[in-house]
Amino acid sequence: MAQFSVGVDVGGTNTDAVVLRADQVVCWTKQVTTADVTTGVARAVRAVLGQLRDRDLQGTICRVNIGTTHFVNALVQRRDLVRVAVVRLCGSASRALPPFCDFPPDLKKVVCGSYHLVNGGLQFDGQEISSLDEEELKTCIRTIREEGVRNVVIAGVFSPIAPQRHEEKVAEIFRAEFPDVSLTLSHEVGQIGLLERENAAILNECLKPLCHRTVEAFRQALNALGLTCPFYLTQNDGTLISAEQTLEYPVRTFASGPTNSMRGAAFLSGVADAIVIDIGGTTSDVGCLKGGFPRQASTRVKVGGVSTNFRMPDVLSIGLGGGSIVKQIQGADGKLTVQVGPTSTGYRLVREGLVFGGSTLTATDIAVATGHAQLGDPGHVTGLDQELVRQAVDRIHHMVEEVIDQVKLSGEDQPILLVGGGTILVDEKRNISGASSIQKPQHYQVANAVGAALGQVSGTVDRVVSLVQMSRDEASVPQTL
Repeated sequence: MAQFSVGVDVGGTNTDAVVLRADQVVCWTKQVTTADVTTGVARAVRAVLGQLRDRDLQGTICRVNIGTTHFVNALVQRRDLVRVAVVRLCGSASRALPPFCDFPPDLKKVVCGSYHLVNGGLQFDGQEISSLDEEELKTCIRTIREEGVRNVVIAGVFSPIAPQRHEEKVAEIFRAEFPDVSLTLSHEVGQIGLLERENAAILNECLKPLCHRTVEAFRQALNALGLTCPFYLTQNDGTLISAEQTLEYPVRTFASGPTNSMRGAAFLSGVADAIVIDIGGTTSDVGCLKGGFPRQASTRVKVGGVSTNFRMPDVLSIGLGGGSIVKQIQGADGKLTVQVGPTSTGYRLVREGLVFGGSTLTATDIAVATGHAQLGDPGHVTGLDQELVRQAVDRIHHMVEEVIDQVKLSGEDQPILLVGGGTILVDEKRNISGASSIQKPQHYQVANAVGAALGQVSGTVDRVVSLVQMSRDEASVPQTL
């Protein structure tokens, strides 16, 4: 009996789902995202399962992979977050820059419970800055309990070098003294740098209650559809994390949407090295494929205004999508120019766009007016000013050319893969600066869901080596664990 994999990607405007059999896309759907997210997921999965039944395709659903921006959206919008207490193991070091010091004020107000600078921490070579003080830690735990905070981050200076030395010992004390505590150990989330790693751990911990509710809602929605197979969420690097692990590490799913699109584009096109432009309903995500996987960011990444250093793809997002609002603005010289985005109708496009009977001019209306797309009622845009339409088209293509130039690492033109439902905004016959070729692969509309369905397992190791004892080349050779 055939085995099928279901991939789901939840965007700001649409929720897409596909069914894969080996390397073949069997069926797909695109549904409007719902405010509660899970209803849209259930609707999309129900639709593709219905297509399987209608085509009398017999088989077993072996897994469901879900990519969602639900958690990063909550962070950006400062909603559904909880207060967090931070215990930094630092001794006399790092006190000039306390936890939350570089958080945006509005976010700090929401998530900052308290912070405690205590003995502990390591030097870069693994030696202790100072020894742990168990009585000091117990006093700290009592204070946190009295504050009514149960979500705690433990962050030690250079803790990834030897997490068992301090962070894990402190976690054991916390669990013994405070059984209901929820903990994030910084070495499990970020890399060496203290502030960025600590920040990543804070973001992770403040999202845990929302993550528990969301994952449980996904589970119930799938069970209601009769699916009892394992389900996974997709991570920032395009690989999978189990639903159970997601409960502990929601930050690992922050950038799964753009990553899924890039993985899906590589699979559908057969091109391993290219620039991928995923134009959705709200934003366009642009990044580089290297060997079929997204190029990883090599520096710290800001999420919701907070600097972090966990694994993230090097993706640039701009406010261009099918739901982007188009309007004329008057410049200082009195001339009218056209602005496209960054504001968007989002999932309300099918109610507010002109071609759907609404009153808001969107990028989709421009695409229909130029004949690049057949959606809704074209009669609603036949009366648009042609100069406005021309300027809007020029503006859209200028935005695409600008973002291509920003992600390129060389001056040479690069192959471009266009995916996402919003690709109707781009005229493929038009010369686009920076593009050596333009390809829109089959099933480009749901490349993100295809990427989710293709998810694989992965791992990473972060370590410090002494170049006194070996050369840089020797240190770069992968080691067997």
